[in-house]
This record gives sequence, structure tokens and C-alpha cells, in this order.
Amino acid sequence: MTITSIPQLIKTARNGRSQAEFARELGVEQSTLSRYEKGEANPKAPIIERCMHLVHWNNQAPVPTVEELADKVRERLSREDQAHLRVALSKLIDGLVSEKTGARNLSHHSS
Repeated sequence: MTITSIPQLIKTARNGRSQAEFARELGVEQSTLSRYEKGEANPKAPIIERCMHLVHWNNQAPVPTVEELADKVRERLSREDQAHLRVALSKLIDGLVSEKTGARNLSHHSS
């Protein structure tokens, strides 16, 4: 089974448990978990990571390392028909680095 969305990941990780039970396990309210599953809210990275580990553990598949994921991204983006994605990703990364650098510079000036 290929998971293609965060709501699908959350539901798959819940693995038949009640929303209340799974929400307690994740440390969130049941209503928050419901919003994640409906795509009405985005979980923070630790929740996504926990769900990814649960899904992989349930399927007995190894959890990929950061390096393995990076290699897969590089491989898929290296195809000729993905040039537009490489440009968009480059701009996104440049923007994030610029924001981070700008925020860091502001914090140094305000100290």
C-alpha cells in the first residue's frame, strides 16, 4: 500500500484503534486527531514521524534513513522530465535559507 497523504498516513498508523486511544498515544486531543484525518489540520513533524514509524513497524518494513530518502529524491529529480521540479525545489530551498539567515541576523542584532 502506498500512502500519498498525511490523513492517509494518520489513519493507517491508527491501525483500527479508536481515535481517542490513538490520540492519547500521540499526546493530542481526539478532536485534533480527527482534524488530521480529515485534512483540516497539519500535524507537527514529530507526529508525522511517529506515524511513519508505526506504519513501517506494522508492515515489518525497515524505516528508511535520511540518506536513503535523499537518494530517492535525487534519483527521481534527476530525470529530464523533472527539470521544472528541480527549479521549484531550488527556489524553495533558497527562500527557506534566506528566511532562516534573515531571522538569525535579526536575533543577533536585537541581542
